[in-house]
Amino acid sequence: MKYIAHRGYSSKAPENTVPAFTLAGEKQRFYGIECDLYTTKDGKFVVFHDENLKRMTGIDGLIMDYSLDEITQMNIIKGSKIKQYPNLKIPTFEEFIDICTYYDKTAVIEIKKIHDITQLNDLIEIIDQHPGLKAVIISFNINYLKYIRALSNCELQLLTDLVDDEIIYECRVNQLDLSMPKEMISKDLVKKLKKEGFKIGTFTVDDTKMAIEFERLKIDYLTTNKL
Repeated sequence: MKYIAHRGYSSKAPENTVPAFTLAGEKQRFYGIECDLYTTKDGKFVVFHDENLKRMTGIDGLIMDYSLDEITQMNIIKGSKIKQYPNLKIPTFEEFIDICTYYDKTAVIEIKKIHDITQLNDLIEIIDQHPGLKAVIISFNINYLKYIRALSNCELQLLTDLVDDEIIYECRVNQLDLSMPKEMISKDLVKKLKKEGFKIGTFTVDDTKMAIEFERLKIDYLTTNKL
């Protein structure tokens, strides 16, 4: 089972920041580092989890309504051990990719929301500009993943809190694996999906006993804040 650092090593540094990604890169246990992506109003990719900036920056506004220059002037003011990391900024996608490349970690890229689906062409181009980079692209939006599948053979995962025959069919046709909340994982569901040939991910697991059980069930990817 491969461990993924959720928004970086987010129990040790503020989520989705350069220190969180760097700490995850330095930890041998982590196979990959996960981030969240939005586009700015001028079409650039930035790493941030919430659609609204307020929780992490104190600014009450939508991240997609600001330009890259405006966003890079904002400070992260909340998060794990924030006092140890003053003057933190919202990272660009390229900064995240450079860290994954340097530490030889798989970049697990969650596409949250973008202005135009054709911007996914730019995303794939950025990834392709880093030879040897391992990337897994994930999203709750299956249309994003379908679009990427037409562009790339990279590994894709549908994030979902529902698994039915329609979802299984769509994932099989588009060569998507599945990642589900930990509460959904059961022996029968894992057996069914493994029989269909899917890799299985789960999130967000911070309990050691639960992780051991999921490893026994042969879960492929486990996303965690701290394990």
